[in-house]
Amino acid sequence: MNIKQLAQQLDLSIATVSRALNNQAEVSDKTRLRVQKAALKYGYRPNVTGKNLRQGKVDSVALMLPSGGKDNYFTSSFFMRVATSLQSELKTAGFDTLLHLSTDKEDESTWLEKIVAQRRADAVILTNTERQDARIAYLHEVQFPFASLGRSQTLEGHFNWVDMDFGLVACQSVAKAVALGYKRIALVTLGDNSMQGWLYLSAYQKAIERNKLRFKNEYVYFGEISEKTGFDAMEHFFSLSTPPECIIFINDIPVIGAYHYLNVNKLEPEKNIHIMAGIISSDVSSYLLPKPIGFSIQHSQIGQALSHAVLNSLGSQNREFINTLIIPQP
Repeated sequence: MNIKQLAQQLDLSIATVSRALNNQAEVSDKTRLRVQKAALKYGYRPNVTGKNLRQGKVDSVALMLPSGGKDNYFTSSFFMRVATSLQSELKTAGFDTLLHLSTDKEDESTWLEKIVAQRRADAVILTNTERQDARIAYLHEVQFPFASLGRSQTLEGHFNWVDMDFGLVACQSVAKAVALGYKRIALVTLGDNSMQGWLYLSAYQKAIERNKLRFKNEYVYFGEISEKTGFDAMEHFFSLSTPPECIIFINDIPVIGAYHYLNVNKLEPEKNIHIMAGIISSDVSSYLLPKPIGFSIQHSQIGQALSHAVLNSLGSQNREFINTLIIPQP
Protein backbone atom coordinates (compact mmCIF):
# COMPACT_ATOMS: atom_id res chain seq x y z
CA MET A 1 0.00 0.00 0.00
CA ASN A 2 1.32 3.45 -0.95
CA ILE A 3 0.63 6.74 0.81
CA LYS A 4 -2.13 7.70 -1.64
CA GLN A 5 -4.03 4.46 -0.98
CA LEU A 6 -3.59 4.89 2.77
CA ALA A 7 -4.97 8.42 2.56
CA GLN A 8 -7.97 7.19 0.54
CA GLN A 9 -8.62 4.43 3.09
CA LEU A 10 -8.70 7.01 5.89
CA ASP A 11 -10.54 9.67 3.87
CA LEU A 12 -7.71 12.12 4.57
CA SER A 13 -5.48 14.20 2.32
CA ILE A 14 -2.06 12.85 1.37
CA ALA A 15 -0.49 15.89 3.04
CA THR A 16 -2.24 15.12 6.36
CA VAL A 17 -1.19 11.47 6.27
CA SER A 18 2.39 12.47 5.47
CA ARG A 19 2.49 14.91 8.39
CA ALA A 20 1.01 12.34 10.76
CA LEU A 21 3.55 9.69 9.76
CA ASN A 22 6.37 12.17 10.27
CA ASN A 23 5.03 13.37 13.67
CA GLN A 24 4.61 16.95 12.54
CA ALA A 25 2.91 19.45 14.86
CA GLU A 26 0.22 20.52 12.36
CA VAL A 27 -1.67 17.25 12.97
CA SER A 28 -3.71 16.55 16.10
CA ASP A 29 -2.69 13.70 18.41
CA LYS A 30 -5.95 11.90 17.61
CA THR A 31 -5.36 12.02 13.83
CA ARG A 32 -1.68 11.11 14.21
CA LEU A 33 -2.55 8.01 16.25
CA ARG A 34 -5.30 7.02 13.82
CA VAL A 35 -2.94 7.27 10.83
CA GLN A 36 -0.11 5.40 12.50
CA LYS A 37 -2.44 2.57 13.59
CA ALA A 38 -3.81 2.31 10.04
CA ALA A 39 -0.27 2.22 8.63
CA LEU A 40 0.48 -0.80 10.82
CA LYS A 41 -2.83 -2.46 10.03
CA TYR A 42 -2.53 -2.15 6.25
CA GLY A 43 1.19 -2.80 6.10
CA TYR A 44 2.28 0.64 4.92
CA ARG A 45 6.04 1.03 5.11
CA PRO A 46 7.62 4.38 4.17
CA ASN A 47 10.77 4.23 2.08
CA VAL A 48 13.67 4.74 4.49
CA THR A 49 15.91 6.30 1.86
CA GLY A 50 13.13 8.66 0.89
CA LYS A 51 12.54 9.62 4.50
CA ASN A 52 16.19 10.50 4.90
CA LEU A 53 16.18 12.49 1.69
CA ARG A 54 13.17 14.49 2.84
CA GLN A 55 15.28 15.93 5.61
CA GLY A 56 17.39 17.77 3.02
CA LYS A 57 17.59 18.09 -0.75
CA VAL A 58 18.90 15.96 -3.59
CA ASP A 59 19.95 18.85 -5.84
CA SER A 60 17.83 17.83 -8.82
CA VAL A 61 14.74 18.89 -10.74
CA ALA A 62 12.59 16.34 -12.61
CA LEU A 63 11.34 17.35 -16.05
CA MET A 64 8.30 15.18 -16.79
CA LEU A 65 8.19 14.59 -20.54
CA PRO A 66 4.81 13.91 -22.21
CA SER A 67 3.70 10.33 -21.65
CA GLY A 68 4.76 7.73 -24.21
CA GLY A 69 2.69 6.31 -27.03
CA LYS A 70 1.51 9.73 -28.20
CA ASP A 71 3.11 13.01 -29.19
CA ASN A 72 6.34 13.02 -27.19
CA TYR A 73 8.21 10.87 -29.73
CA PHE A 74 7.47 13.41 -32.42
CA THR A 75 8.39 16.41 -30.27
CA SER A 76 11.56 14.96 -28.73
CA SER A 77 13.83 17.49 -30.45
CA PHE A 78 11.79 20.32 -28.94
CA PHE A 79 12.06 19.00 -25.38
CA MET A 80 15.72 18.06 -25.71
CA ARG A 81 16.59 21.59 -26.78
CA VAL A 82 14.56 23.07 -23.95
CA ALA A 83 16.17 20.63 -21.49
CA THR A 84 19.66 21.61 -22.64
CA SER A 85 19.00 25.26 -21.87
CA LEU A 86 17.21 24.35 -18.63
CA GLN A 87 20.19 22.30 -17.43
CA SER A 88 22.60 25.07 -18.33
CA GLU A 89 20.65 27.47 -16.11
CA LEU A 90 19.95 25.07 -13.23
CA LYS A 91 23.54 23.92 -12.83
CA THR A 92 24.57 27.46 -11.92
CA ALA A 93 22.19 27.14 -8.95
CA GLY A 94 23.60 23.72 -8.01
CA PHE A 95 20.84 21.54 -9.52
CA ASP A 96 20.80 18.78 -12.13
CA THR A 97 17.95 18.06 -14.54
CA LEU A 98 16.38 14.58 -14.50
CA LEU A 99 14.30 13.60 -17.52
CA HIS A 100 11.44 11.17 -17.02
CA LEU A 101 9.29 9.59 -19.72
CA SER A 102 6.13 7.77 -18.59
CA THR A 103 4.35 5.14 -20.65
CA ASP A 104 0.91 6.57 -19.85
CA LYS A 105 -0.92 8.82 -17.38
CA GLU A 106 -1.17 6.10 -14.74
CA ASP A 107 2.57 5.51 -14.89
CA GLU A 108 3.19 9.26 -14.63
CA SER A 109 0.92 9.50 -11.58
CA THR A 110 2.79 6.66 -9.87
CA TRP A 111 6.12 8.29 -10.62
CA LEU A 112 4.97 11.63 -9.22
CA GLU A 113 3.97 9.89 -5.99
CA LYS A 114 7.43 8.32 -5.75
CA ILE A 115 9.12 11.67 -6.31
CA VAL A 116 7.09 13.18 -3.47
CA ALA A 117 7.20 10.27 -1.03
CA GLN A 118 10.86 9.35 -1.62
CA ARG A 119 12.12 12.82 -2.48
CA ARG A 120 13.71 11.68 -5.72
CA ALA A 121 13.87 15.32 -6.80
CA ASP A 122 13.55 18.70 -5.11
CA ALA A 123 11.00 19.99 -7.61
CA VAL A 124 9.04 18.91 -10.68
CA ILE A 125 8.40 20.53 -14.06
CA LEU A 126 5.17 19.36 -15.72
CA THR A 127 4.49 19.46 -19.47
CA ASN A 128 1.37 19.03 -21.63
CA THR A 129 -0.86 20.74 -19.10
CA GLU A 130 -4.62 20.23 -19.13
CA ARG A 131 -7.40 22.69 -18.37
CA GLN A 132 -8.21 20.73 -15.23
CA ASP A 133 -4.92 19.11 -14.32
CA ALA A 134 -4.93 16.53 -11.50
CA ARG A 135 -1.12 16.63 -11.29
CA ILE A 136 -1.11 20.32 -10.43
CA ALA A 137 -3.82 19.84 -7.81
CA TYR A 138 -1.89 16.92 -6.29
CA LEU A 139 1.47 18.71 -6.08
CA HIS A 140 -0.25 21.76 -4.60
CA GLU A 141 -2.04 19.62 -2.01
CA VAL A 142 1.13 17.91 -0.81
CA GLN A 143 3.01 21.23 -0.95
CA PHE A 144 5.69 19.91 -3.29
CA PRO A 145 7.59 22.52 -5.38
CA PHE A 146 6.70 22.54 -9.06
CA ALA A 147 6.43 24.62 -12.20
CA SER A 148 4.90 23.81 -15.55
CA LEU A 149 5.49 24.33 -19.23
CA GLY A 150 1.94 25.38 -20.00
CA ARG A 151 -0.87 27.17 -18.22
CA SER A 152 -3.91 25.56 -16.60
CA GLN A 153 -7.24 26.63 -15.13
CA THR A 154 -6.38 24.49 -12.09
CA LEU A 155 -5.78 26.68 -9.02
CA GLU A 156 -6.95 29.54 -11.27
CA GLY A 157 -3.42 29.60 -12.69
CA HIS A 158 -1.91 30.56 -9.33
CA PHE A 159 1.35 28.63 -9.62
CA ASN A 160 4.69 29.01 -11.42
CA TRP A 161 4.36 28.48 -15.16
CA VAL A 162 5.90 29.29 -18.54
CA ASP A 163 3.84 29.21 -21.72
CA MET A 164 3.77 30.38 -25.32
CA ASP A 165 1.11 32.78 -26.55
CA PHE A 166 -0.89 30.25 -28.53
CA GLY A 167 -3.87 32.60 -28.71
CA LEU A 168 -1.78 35.22 -30.50
CA VAL A 169 -0.50 32.61 -32.96
CA ALA A 170 -4.04 31.46 -33.77
CA CYS A 171 -5.31 35.04 -34.23
CA GLN A 172 -2.42 36.06 -36.48
CA SER A 173 -2.71 32.85 -38.49
CA VAL A 174 -6.39 33.57 -39.20
CA ALA A 175 -5.51 37.18 -40.08
CA LYS A 176 -2.86 35.98 -42.57
CA ALA A 177 -5.33 33.57 -44.15
CA VAL A 178 -7.95 36.31 -44.50
CA ALA A 179 -5.35 38.68 -45.99
CA LEU A 180 -4.58 36.02 -48.62
CA GLY A 181 -8.27 36.01 -49.56
CA TYR A 182 -9.39 32.78 -47.88
CA LYS A 183 -12.81 32.53 -46.25
CA ARG A 184 -13.10 28.82 -45.51
CA ILE A 185 -10.42 28.44 -42.83
CA ALA A 186 -10.07 25.22 -40.82
CA LEU A 187 -8.13 24.33 -37.67
CA VAL A 188 -6.32 21.18 -36.51
CA THR A 189 -5.78 21.31 -32.75
CA LEU A 190 -5.46 19.18 -29.62
CA GLY A 191 -8.33 17.70 -27.59
CA ASP A 192 -10.57 20.03 -25.63
CA ASN A 193 -9.06 19.25 -22.20
CA SER A 194 -5.61 20.18 -23.49
CA MET A 195 -4.91 23.73 -22.30
CA GLN A 196 -2.87 24.43 -25.41
CA GLY A 197 -5.60 23.05 -27.64
CA TRP A 198 -8.31 25.02 -25.85
CA LEU A 199 -6.36 28.28 -26.13
CA TYR A 200 -5.89 27.70 -29.85
CA LEU A 201 -9.52 26.86 -30.43
CA SER A 202 -10.87 29.79 -28.38
CA ALA A 203 -8.65 32.32 -30.16
CA TYR A 204 -9.35 30.79 -33.58
CA GLN A 205 -13.12 30.99 -33.06
CA LYS A 206 -12.95 34.61 -31.93
CA ALA A 207 -10.73 35.52 -34.88
CA ILE A 208 -13.10 33.81 -37.33
CA GLU A 209 -16.07 35.74 -35.93
CA ARG A 210 -14.11 39.01 -35.74
CA ASN A 211 -13.41 38.73 -39.46
CA LYS A 212 -17.14 38.18 -40.06
CA LEU A 213 -16.66 34.61 -41.18
CA ARG A 214 -18.87 31.70 -40.18
CA PHE A 215 -17.53 29.33 -37.53
CA LYS A 216 -18.18 25.72 -38.53
CA ASN A 217 -17.70 22.75 -36.22
CA GLU A 218 -16.74 20.54 -39.16
CA TYR A 219 -13.80 22.85 -39.84
CA VAL A 220 -12.23 21.94 -36.48
CA TYR A 221 -10.35 18.64 -36.19
CA PHE A 222 -9.09 17.33 -32.83
CA GLY A 223 -6.06 15.06 -32.69
CA GLU A 224 -2.57 14.65 -31.30
CA ILE A 225 0.73 16.21 -32.27
CA SER A 226 1.61 13.47 -34.72
CA GLU A 227 2.01 12.86 -38.43
CA LYS A 228 -1.03 10.56 -38.41
CA THR A 229 -3.24 13.37 -37.11
CA GLY A 230 -2.23 15.48 -40.10
CA PHE A 231 -3.08 12.70 -42.55
CA ASP A 232 -6.40 11.89 -40.87
CA ALA A 233 -7.37 15.57 -40.68
CA MET A 234 -6.88 15.94 -44.43
CA GLU A 235 -9.04 12.89 -45.06
CA HIS A 236 -11.76 14.48 -42.94
CA PHE A 237 -11.63 17.89 -44.59
CA PHE A 238 -11.59 16.53 -48.14
CA SER A 239 -14.58 14.32 -47.35
CA LEU A 240 -16.71 17.41 -46.71
CA SER A 241 -19.05 18.65 -49.43
CA THR A 242 -17.31 22.03 -49.16
CA PRO A 243 -13.69 21.53 -48.06
CA PRO A 244 -11.78 24.40 -46.47
CA GLU A 245 -9.47 26.57 -48.58
CA CYS A 246 -6.88 26.97 -45.84
CA ILE A 247 -5.93 24.83 -42.82
CA ILE A 248 -4.13 26.08 -39.71
CA PHE A 249 -2.28 23.31 -37.85
CA ILE A 250 -1.37 23.69 -34.18
CA ASN A 251 2.27 23.04 -35.06
CA ASP A 252 4.43 21.64 -37.85
CA ILE A 253 4.47 17.93 -36.93
CA PRO A 254 0.92 17.15 -38.21
CA VAL A 255 1.76 19.17 -41.34
CA ILE A 256 4.15 16.38 -42.38
CA GLY A 257 1.21 13.95 -42.47
CA ALA A 258 -0.90 16.51 -44.31
CA TYR A 259 1.73 16.86 -47.05
CA HIS A 260 1.91 13.07 -47.31
CA TYR A 261 -1.87 12.93 -47.84
CA LEU A 262 -1.60 15.50 -50.62
CA ASN A 263 1.21 13.55 -52.26
CA VAL A 264 -0.66 10.23 -52.08
CA ASN A 265 -3.74 11.82 -53.64
CA LYS A 266 -1.76 13.76 -56.28
CA LEU A 267 -2.77 17.11 -54.83
CA GLU A 268 -0.53 20.11 -54.30
CA PRO A 269 -0.13 22.53 -51.39
CA GLU A 270 -1.02 26.12 -52.39
CA LYS A 271 -2.73 24.91 -55.56
CA ASN A 272 -5.38 22.66 -53.99
CA ILE A 273 -5.26 23.91 -50.41
CA HIS A 274 -3.21 26.36 -48.34
CA ILE A 275 -1.48 25.04 -45.21
CA MET A 276 -0.20 26.99 -42.21
CA ALA A 277 1.86 25.43 -39.43
CA GLY A 278 1.16 27.49 -36.31
CA ILE A 279 4.32 27.05 -34.21
CA ILE A 280 7.40 25.57 -35.88
CA SER A 281 8.78 23.24 -33.19
CA SER A 282 11.09 21.00 -35.24
CA ASP A 283 13.53 21.07 -38.17
CA VAL A 284 11.56 18.59 -40.26
CA SER A 285 9.11 21.07 -41.77
CA SER A 286 11.98 23.10 -43.27
CA TYR A 287 12.40 20.27 -45.80
CA LEU A 288 8.79 20.47 -46.99
CA LEU A 289 8.13 22.29 -50.26
CA PRO A 290 6.66 24.77 -50.22
CA LYS A 291 7.78 25.44 -46.63
CA PRO A 292 4.67 26.03 -44.51
CA ILE A 293 4.13 29.46 -42.97
CA GLY A 294 4.52 29.41 -39.20
CA PHE A 295 5.89 30.99 -36.05
CA SER A 296 9.32 30.18 -34.61
CA ILE A 297 10.34 29.88 -30.97
CA GLN A 298 13.59 30.24 -29.06
CA HIS A 299 14.17 26.99 -27.16
CA SER A 300 16.82 28.63 -24.99
CA GLN A 301 14.35 31.31 -23.94
CA ILE A 302 11.87 28.66 -22.79
CA GLY A 303 14.56 26.74 -20.87
CA GLN A 304 15.78 29.87 -19.11
CA ALA A 305 12.26 30.92 -18.16
CA LEU A 306 11.49 27.42 -16.84
CA SER A 307 14.60 27.46 -14.66
CA HIS A 308 13.55 30.76 -13.10
CA ALA A 309 10.02 29.45 -12.50
CA VAL A 310 11.05 26.17 -10.87
CA LEU A 311 13.75 27.80 -8.74
CA ASN A 312 11.12 30.28 -7.60
CA SER A 313 8.92 27.37 -6.49
CA LEU A 314 11.78 26.25 -4.23
CA GLY A 315 11.88 29.63 -2.52
CA SER A 316 9.82 30.91 0.39
CA GLN A 317 6.07 30.32 0.38
CA ASN A 318 5.41 34.06 0.46
CA ARG A 319 7.21 34.62 -2.84
CA GLU A 320 5.02 35.70 -5.76
CA PHE A 321 4.52 33.23 -8.60
CA ILE A 322 6.49 33.65 -11.83
CA ASN A 323 4.29 33.52 -14.92
CA THR A 324 6.10 33.98 -18.24
CA LEU A 325 4.31 34.26 -21.56
CA ILE A 326 6.66 33.82 -24.52
CA ILE A 327 5.75 35.42 -27.85
CA PRO A 328 6.55 33.24 -30.92
CA GLN A 329 7.98 35.15 -33.87
CA PRO A 330 6.57 35.02 -37.44
